[in-house]
Amino acid sequence: MTKHFFSMPDSYRVQKTLKARLVFKGIGLHSGDRSKIELVPASPNTGIVFLKSDGKKLFKIPAHYSFVTSTALATTLGLPDNPRVRISTVEHLLAAVYAIGITNVFVEVTGSEIPILDGSALPFVEGIFETGVELQEFSSCTLRVLKPIKVYEHGAICELLPRDHLRLTTSIDFAHPKIGAQTFAMDLTPRDFANSVGAARTFGFESELEKLKARNLALGASLNNVLGFSRADILNEEGLRFADECVRHKWLDALGDLALCGSWIEGELVSFRGGHAIHLALLKALNAQRSHWTLVKAESLSPFKPSQSSSVGKVINLRK
Repeated sequence: MTKHFFSMPDSYRVQKTLKARLVFKGIGLHSGDRSKIELVPASPNTGIVFLKSDGKKLFKIPAHYSFVTSTALATTLGLPDNPRVRISTVEHLLAAVYAIGITNVFVEVTGSEIPILDGSALPFVEGIFETGVELQEFSSCTLRVLKPIKVYEHGAICELLPRDHLRLTTSIDFAHPKIGAQTFAMDLTPRDFANSVGAARTFGFESELEKLKARNLALGASLNNVLGFSRADILNEEGLRFADECVRHKWLDALGDLALCGSWIEGELVSFRGGHAIHLALLKALNAQRSHWTLVKAESLSPFKPSQSSSVGKVINLRK
């Protein structure tokens, strides 16, 4: 039942939360500072909500594109009227949460940034599955794409197309002998994400590192959390986790940004040279093209059998 459930797109039709609290600690990729997050179970119809203090008061920041304050090499959420309330590099965590289908969770953040861990989303995925996932008694709120929604930005193209489940197709093209042109497409299920995308690391180029640090970016970057490239080769001794790891990580980033829609999506994202900025532009385009989609609201699944949630439980050998 468990393996079957997490291998099906239909698993996203039911709201979910965690069975218990879950903590992650590490450093921020860009700040270089220590950070900690705690995922806290939440009741149905709560959504994904970040909790951040400015030193005096605790603020709630919904995981929604209207709260994005920056897309410079990472997606940052915050409150426009309070610059002290910012949470950077949310995309890997959001990709993991969205891929598993967690619809209701509080994310308590200590620090300015989500910990980068190993540079991928897999530690988040494994931690969530080991803690356990609980089904809840409501269907998921779903944004159903009816007609194409497309945006262009500085040579990048990003669009949402109609489809009866979520699929992402991403393409990149880097003038580097170990990368070049790559395309990766996959229908999303929790298990496929864990096996085929979750371990793909963020990547960067040695030639750009000093410029980034001069802008107070990549201060926590190392070969322990970044797939690094010299001018002609790979810097990490262990090499690539996937032959096309770079495009798979771009796929992962795109999913994390799509999670800021605030609903489950039935449609296909197709992007070429996509990035955080154009993903945000695509989500904002939803407001301008309301006739191109419809929103299926959450409904009670009563009578709901609590025993259903116990069948999800723990999944330890996630990548087998």
